[in-house]
Amino acid sequence: MEQAENSEAMEEKKNYFRWVVLVLLFLNTFFVFLATYSIPPLLKEIGAEIPLTKAGMGMIMGMITIPSLFFSLIGGGITDKVGARYAFGVAVLIVGIAGAFRSIAGSAYALEICMLFIGLGMATLGPVFPKALAMWFPPQEFAMANGICMVSMPLALTVAMGTSAGILSPVFGGWRNVMAVLGVANGITAILWIVLFREGRLHEESREGKQSILENFKKVFRVKDIWWASVFYSLNMVGVMSIFTLLPQSLSERGMTTAMAGIFVAILTGTNAVFKVVGGTLSDRTGKRKPFLFISSILLGLSILGFSSFTGIPLIVALVIGGAAMGTISPIFMAILVETKGIGAALAGTTVGLIFMVGNVFGFVGPVVSGKLMDVTGAQWPGFLFMGLAYILASFFILPVRETGKGRTKKHD
Repeated sequence: MEQAENSEAMEEKKNYFRWVVLVLLFLNTFFVFLATYSIPPLLKEIGAEIPLTKAGMGMIMGMITIPSLFFSLIGGGITDKVGARYAFGVAVLIVGIAGAFRSIAGSAYALEICMLFIGLGMATLGPVFPKALAMWFPPQEFAMANGICMVSMPLALTVAMGTSAGILSPVFGGWRNVMAVLGVANGITAILWIVLFREGRLHEESREGKQSILENFKKVFRVKDIWWASVFYSLNMVGVMSIFTLLPQSLSERGMTTAMAGIFVAILTGTNAVFKVVGGTLSDRTGKRKPFLFISSILLGLSILGFSSFTGIPLIVALVIGGAAMGTISPIFMAILVETKGIGAALAGTTVGLIFMVGNVFGFVGPVVSGKLMDVTGAQWPGFLFMGLAYILASFFILPVRETGKGRTKKHD
């Protein structure tokens, strides 16, 4: 009787702690993305000190994806080997330190180097994210938990786009001080994570990840669904990195003030935040993953085609549709990776690391190519056409991936 009560108390403690994990992930991810994406709205202010072309702007933001080519897989493998506590905490500390060093950058090259190191930290954050949640949340709550936690990303983007130039810069005395303050914030949340987080053992399969990094990689490499998923992710990154790098400047050049352009971008990111929870919850309830990814990718691609030409209400509608589609994709895509047969919580870090290694190369190319198309043609629509077509094409690469929703989980169990 006493043993049963102890077991029940232990289970209740675990159920409570999963929400602590969620809050810690939320806070850390929010401040990492706020520090990273506070740059685009400030590019005009930065450009007054450091001359920048649109391609140069794309290069600054694109630099955060380069380390993924070299380090995402390694970082994911290290995460599966040593656990999420120190892998995630150290990664956020790297982002904070590199972000703070942007405050003393004297050239575009220096900014690019700082963003490169921020990308180094972010290359490990992605693999840790689904692993930490998968260890504490059961399958029937996994996409929802992903969605709630991922709200931190568009929320950070919304705050960054809407306040960096109009509020944060005036309050803190310029863009350099903004970089320093956000770097310190990253350091504080990283320390909270290291002190409070504990490795979960909700899934017995998580023990398998203690094998060698090379052996884990071989297991993931043999899963064909992961390769189709990597193409889907790659094409998504072409679009998402291009949008958040170039849309604020695009709106400003069409007559909007910097503050108003930030508000319009915030419509996109705000809707994105809402639908991370809505889309993830609907996917859990229906037990389906692929239809949500396929339809959302097409809708997002079509809505982007109007970003360069629509104004007023039509532009707002396009931003809302695009934000809803973008928000739906990310939590469900992360869920499908972890739920794929042969992956699970044990190999989540290695799997996401592999996906990021392949996909973030395209995230680097996206803003550069989109910006170059605008520079060469003197028009905005070619760049946005490129972004939209990337999403539409991506939708067809999710079709070969096996469904991993409720039906598959029951069969697996």
